[in-house]
Amino acid sequence: MSANADCIPKDVINEVINRFRGAHAIYVYGGSLDCSGGDIDIAVFMEEIPKEIPKIGDNVDLQVFKNPRNTLFFVYVIKTGRLIYGNPLDIDVNLAIRNELGMIDEREFLFLNSDDEVVVCKSLKELLFLLAAIKCGIHESSNWYRMVRCLSGLGVNVPIEFKHCLNPPGIDILRSVGEPVLDRVVQELRIIRQGYGL
Repeated sequence: MSANADCIPKDVINEVINRFRGAHAIYVYGGSLDCSGGDIDIAVFMEEIPKEIPKIGDNVDLQVFKNPRNTLFFVYVIKTGRLIYGNPLDIDVNLAIRNELGMIDEREFLFLNSDDEVVVCKSLKELLFLLAAIKCGIHESSNWYRMVRCLSGLGVNVPIEFKHCLNPPGIDILRSVGEPVLDRVVQELRIIRQGYGL
């Protein structure tokens, strides 16, 4: 997958590469690859994680990790992202999906009981992406817009309130618009989980 030069400025990519020359791999992922995202999402994988992550531009969401874990987030980074520096990483998509299916109940509990709106928001958003990944595939669910399109085709209306989980609306709003969606998504995921023998 190649990134459109208009979406990701070369100077941003060059600055990230210059600052993280010791990285094993640097990936750009998410909506910026097809010009649908407001932020440029970048994941850096390196042995020594710096104490302070440098700020690079106003719309760059840069995260640094030692190694990818077997989660859907890292599947999206590695399988649908674009390697801009270093050596490609690999990840077991099926293992990641199985791990995510094992977290359905925990995420439902967090949505219903957490007093942190970021946690409430992320818990449902992760379940939405999981259902979309299983139903439409990794590439057709790799960013917010693709996930929404996938799930709307299944009759699931994804609330816009869950798009920006680092700055979400209040818990009451999240729960009132999210609970009917949560019930539907969790029901479907539990049926899928049985098929995995979990």
